[in-house]
Amino acid sequence: MLDQTVSHYHITAKLGGGGMGVVYEAEDTKLLRRVALKFLPEEMVKDPRVLERFRREARAASQLNHPNICTIHDIDDNNGHPFIVMELLEGESLKQRIRGAPMELDEILDIAVQVADALVASHAKGIIHRDIKPANIFITKSGQVKVLDFGLAKLAREQVSNSDGNYEDSLTQMGVIPGTAVYMSPEQARSEELDPRSDLFSFGVVLFEMATGKKPFAGTNVVTTLDAVLHQKPASPVSLNPSVPMELEAIIGKAMEKDRRNRYFTAAEMKADLQKLKRETESGLTRTSHSAPLRVVTNTFQRSSYRQNYLLLGTSGILIMVLVTLGIWWLRHRTGGGFGGEKNTIAVLPLQNITNDQNIDYLRFALADEISNVLSYTRSLDVRPAASTRKFATSDVDPAQVGHQLHVAVVLTGHYLLQGKKLLVTLEAIDVNSNRLLWQGTTTSDAQDLIAMQGQIASQVRQGLLPQLGATAGLIEAKTKPKNQDAYDLYLRSLAISHDPEPNKAGVSVLEEAVGIDPSYAPAWESLGLRYYYDGSYSNGGAAMFEKSNSAYERALALDPNLGGAAGNLIVNHVEAGELGKAYEQAKELVERRPQNAFAHFTMGYVFRYAGMYDEAKRECDTAIALDPGNYEFRSCAWVFLGLGENARAMDFVRLDAGSEWAAFMTPSVLLRAGKIEEARQSVNKIGANPYYHRDLLEVCMQLRPASEMDAIVQKTEATVLAEGDPAPRYEQATILAYCGKPEAATRMIKSAIEKNYCSTAGLRSDPLLAKLRGSPEFGQLLIAAADCQERALGKAAR
Repeated sequence: MLDQTVSHYHITAKLGGGGMGVVYEAEDTKLLRRVALKFLPEEMVKDPRVLERFRREARAASQLNHPNICTIHDIDDNNGHPFIVMELLEGESLKQRIRGAPMELDEILDIAVQVADALVASHAKGIIHRDIKPANIFITKSGQVKVLDFGLAKLAREQVSNSDGNYEDSLTQMGVIPGTAVYMSPEQARSEELDPRSDLFSFGVVLFEMATGKKPFAGTNVVTTLDAVLHQKPASPVSLNPSVPMELEAIIGKAMEKDRRNRYFTAAEMKADLQKLKRETESGLTRTSHSAPLRVVTNTFQRSSYRQNYLLLGTSGILIMVLVTLGIWWLRHRTGGGFGGEKNTIAVLPLQNITNDQNIDYLRFALADEISNVLSYTRSLDVRPAASTRKFATSDVDPAQVGHQLHVAVVLTGHYLLQGKKLLVTLEAIDVNSNRLLWQGTTTSDAQDLIAMQGQIASQVRQGLLPQLGATAGLIEAKTKPKNQDAYDLYLRSLAISHDPEPNKAGVSVLEEAVGIDPSYAPAWESLGLRYYYDGSYSNGGAAMFEKSNSAYERALALDPNLGGAAGNLIVNHVEAGELGKAYEQAKELVERRPQNAFAHFTMGYVFRYAGMYDEAKRECDTAIALDPGNYEFRSCAWVFLGLGENARAMDFVRLDAGSEWAAFMTPSVLLRAGKIEEARQSVNKIGANPYYHRDLLEVCMQLRPASEMDAIVQKTEATVLAEGDPAPRYEQATILAYCGKPEAATRMIKSAIEKNYCSTAGLRSDPLLAKLRGSPEFGQLLIAAADCQERALGKAAR
């Protein structure tokens, strides 16, 4: 068929053939891309069973869109000769790579993790490959692994068509066992019903061959080979290749258990063990057969000595106890009792949705938030909030690098997978300094019973992770637990909703429904309090929503006094209500109680900003961001640095919430103070239409609107801002009015802000936008009023 045109594909070369297909390289003349065409051999075209297998391959693989699975573009027919259009791959098969010799450990693990990832994706779609072997694993020139040939794939029962069923029946009736004998699972060899664990057995055989260069089962023909699969124990990989780490032998052994009940339950679990070993290998912590094993190898493999087996079993418990004890001692003492440079600090990253099911995608953030909530009840741990970690939601993040960015000693990451009606959640705790796996846990629960899932995760974190961190001291029991499944699901879904005005309103509605169903769950009230605050302060909710925010926080704290977020946010609300004295005392108590808590320091800085004590506020903001880099909730510290003339530093805090409406609103203010007038003019266009941000004032001020509109816009701005409960916007908009040459309006606004306890003493002295105002007679009166405000609000307590 060389040099022929088939449909709109021009064949340019033959790549290989034999078995179930002949593959050609071709040019897709429509889409102008190189592809591979797989044809059935001439002698097989008339065989209905072969034709069905061929179509099965196209159907199965076309359902899978994964970087480690060869992409199927199309299936077509050329005068009775069907062919599959596939991704063109350049490289070699794993069979060619092995060549009868053991592979290097790094390469084994790199390939194995990618194959496991492909199996996770395949099994999530209900597809069992049934023919995992080196010839069906391809390694591209770039090192990417591709799983090929889904011709024997078994679709989940609900996906199997009548023709699929007939195909299975015909094979059974003829005595044909689908697959390749040496890589078959025992249940596959017995023609029993298969599940994903069959692929894991085959994968274990492949790993055995990669590690040793030899096949685990040998026979003179198919029958004797299948007998070996069913009844014989293979030699220990270590006995064939002494450089094989005991951890790898344990993984292979668990995958190759003849009784599938003793194997890995899912590909995700096997992948997790492979990733763990890969990390330990990279950090030099793996053990060869000459070192003490981390875990006991099962009796999957033959050992050279029964005495060795007996001694291993007899001493394994002692070895494990000693190793665990020494490991915990080493972790606690290697850096003088701390974890890295930041003692007892941890961040929980958004989990990865391996299934890619959009219906459960909200769990990426929801599960991370719930785990953080569990950890926050441990007084000896400082937990980074979701505001700091949400930007690390992609699958390609490096936990150790993220840990360094967030200044934490431990990063908790993980993934979840929906398998039928079961939700499998796997968590891993990584030591940031050593990039070493500290702890791993897996839970499986009914996907419809999220309350049970939350309980299992909480129990596993407390019983497994906290002891590894030496953080069991000061553990507090949560005062409330979710009681209603629907309400809890609504609460979890709300956690993924943006805080920008429109989506935030949706978040309010969701949480109001949740607390209406289950009014006893404190975290839902805490979350609703923050939603109310955003609606009242940055949308059109007004004073009514602000009051609802207070009530929600108070309700949350009445249910559970240990909710630090609710306590801190209630202090912020007191500040904005002008209750500076009350807020100062509460913030000081919070900092004293939680000196390493970033939000406590931010809260203290918030009090100082409103009190006009910018140097003190700057110190607290710097402390907060040093403890918790990246937390967008600290964004308002930008106003402190703007008032001090530190524009670059102010922009650092604006960038914490990059992409938000608030950041777009703040950018022109920073640029104006930096003297970058033209850049400020250009940035005004990026401000949203939300009336809270008063884009029209900046537009007319910067000659983007006719000057004739100035007075009307100033009048409207003043009336709108004075109607708000929070006094800070009065000062903030007054600085723009002063810059725009409207000193009377600016003076009125600042005076009103001072009367509402936004004292602004430091800003009045140093804010660049108030330069035109400082020469006026009224300015001295403002300074006196601001000083009186500070004395009235805080007195000598803050000095």
